[in-house]
Amino acid sequence: MTQTTPANSNEELAAVKADLSLLKKDLAELLLVMKESGKTRVSNLEHDALAAVHSAIDTLTARVNEARTGATNQANATLEQAEQLVDRHPVATLLTAFGVGFLLAKLFSKS
Repeated sequence: MTQTTPANSNEELAAVKADLSLLKKDLAELLLVMKESGKTRVSNLEHDALAAVHSAIDTLTARVNEARTGATNQANATLEQAEQLVDRHPVATLLTAFGVGFLLAKLFSKS
């Protein structure tokens, strides 16, 4: 059986303290690395999310512009058809407008 002397005990205690100090330093470095890694990940996720939002906005803007162009074209075509109808049948159009106006006046009159 080996006996520990006070000198041996002091050396072992010093070695344990040194190991604990080294462990503490390593843990601090590990935490710093994890913190930086987390920041990088968050930054990458933020960038990806912003890119996705911008892409969605661009897509929606394009779709709205297409719909607006289509609606404008349809309205212009309908207006042109109405103008052609009035040009082909001016008397019938005038009588129809008068009749519709007369009926609406009767419907909305108070008596």
